[in-house]
Amino acid sequence: MACQPTSPGDGAPAADTVLEVGQRLFNVNRGVLSSASRYFQAMFYGGTRERSEAHIVLRGLDPEAFGLLLGFAAHGRVTVGRHNATSLLEAADFLQFERVKLLCAAFLQRELRVGNCVGAWAYGRRFACTGLAAAARGVALTHLAALLEDEDDEEEFLQLSKQALAELLASDDLYVTGDDQVLEAVVKWTSYHRSREDELRELLGLVRAPFLSLAFLDRLVKWTQRGAEPDPYGSLVRVLERGLPQSWAAAARSLPQSGRRFDTMYVLGGRHEREEQELFQFLPKTNSWQACAPLRRRNLTQYAVAAVGNAA
Repeated sequence: MACQPTSPGDGAPAADTVLEVGQRLFNVNRGVLSSASRYFQAMFYGGTRERSEAHIVLRGLDPEAFGLLLGFAAHGRVTVGRHNATSLLEAADFLQFERVKLLCAAFLQRELRVGNCVGAWAYGRRFACTGLAAAARGVALTHLAALLEDEDDEEEFLQLSKQALAELLASDDLYVTGDDQVLEAVVKWTSYHRSREDELRELLGLVRAPFLSLAFLDRLVKWTQRGAEPDPYGSLVRVLERGLPQSWAAAARSLPQSGRRFDTMYVLGGRHEREEQELFQFLPKTNSWQACAPLRRRNLTQYAVAAVGNAA
């Protein structure tokens, strides 16, 4: 069945071209589209063959998203939501509707959470949305422990590219209480697929050995005494037996190595006569508060504040 041509809306300048997207036809005005899109400006007024064609086929685009872009070109408005943000951004990126692309990226940035930060980071980098990529990377930097603990979030973490993982684990702004978590991240990522095993030694170099806990080192020593077993840490032991990463060897020679910067603030308050006092924790890096288990003793002062960490 033939598709009926559609228009971007009443009151728009007269159509002078038909654009075919998918199985839909759109009557458009070249001047209107060119004012909103550098892609169409080059197509209609550059040296392309489409300059003289009245019917042009555009491939690889979502018709619904394209219709929204036409509406934006005609009226300067577009509604971005969860159902269309990514398809609209991809169409806006391809057709160079820069304003719409910024609106979509801003929406996706507001929707960031631990469970989607890794995908949003990769998406932001792919489409050169620097604000979205930076915000998503910030969530990943401050929530590594959460990414590793939750099964659904861990799957998101395991989809990281090697380059992105290395960038994350090398950062001084990575929010961890110790490099045990960094090493755990390396082991989980490399053990996810056999093809990643060869990356283990290189990625271990991002772990800051002086900041591994004594408890973890004790477990590692016991591992070497037990011998290799079917466990992700078996590969770690075998790699270390062949030689330490260069950064670990440098640390063993007492060369300086900085730890990860982190800090947190605890606030204690409540009435004097209560047996338990409310305790809250503030995390400056995530700009968030969370309730802790109450302190099971009477408070001798009206309130108390304590800062813990190693940040300057």
